[in-house]
Amino acid sequence: MNFFFHTQNEFFDSLLTVPKFQNSGKRAGRQNLYCANVVSKRWNVSKVVCEEDANFWKITGNQKNRDSIYFIAAGQEVSQIQEQNKLIDLNKFTNTLPDYRANLMIKNKVGGFSSYQSEYPFRMTTKLGTLYSDCGSLTGANGTLVGVFVKNIHIYPVEDDVPLYLYDDREGEVVSTLKVGLNRTTFIDLSDFKNRLAHCFLFAKNFLGVPIYVIEYENGSLSFEHTHPPHEAIGGTKRFELVNMLRKKASEKVS
Repeated sequence: MNFFFHTQNEFFDSLLTVPKFQNSGKRAGRQNLYCANVVSKRWNVSKVVCEEDANFWKITGNQKNRDSIYFIAAGQEVSQIQEQNKLIDLNKFTNTLPDYRANLMIKNKVGGFSSYQSEYPFRMTTKLGTLYSDCGSLTGANGTLVGVFVKNIHIYPVEDDVPLYLYDDREGEVVSTLKVGLNRTTFIDLSDFKNRLAHCFLFAKNFLGVPIYVIEYENGSLSFEHTHPPHEAIGGTKRFELVNMLRKKASEKVS
């Protein structure tokens, strides 16, 4: 089961488009699109009312739903979330090969837009690991605005803040101490650091999430893309060992 989400803020509007069918053509049938929000330390679940047609649900982002999460389920399934007050792997409809994807699009004030295929796997909601994300792979000095959306979805309805460090691996130093939240979509403006991001990582303990990097250029065009875990950029049999060494080095610097 996968969850989907928005990335709306004061700079960008967002549009989430969720298909009602799998890659094979199998359709959702009696399943509908639901959203869940944390309200007074409890999961509040409701059926989504949005623009839709025979093939897609389309949800426009706003201040009220910027932290909401969306998922496809049958009516009799969703009550389990509120009864147990935790997210549950309700069904396998969005577990497909090739991967089931939604489309998350952002648009700026001058009409520039970009999108990526979004999802947040249920298995990630059950973990609190170590976030170590390479800023340099998707950001550059030629953007007028450089930033990152960090989305976390946690199985329990908590909204704790977690320190997030902008760490320069070449210099071995913390450039800035920031903040992200559990079960929130956090936007971090990195424009002040864009000239050194090629050597920087985002680092957080006891926190997993999806970092989605944004570049806005002088002509208004946008780049919008998530990063992959660092071990996916390293070849060989010792790639996990190497990444663990990098994480340990960063951990020692922020302790």
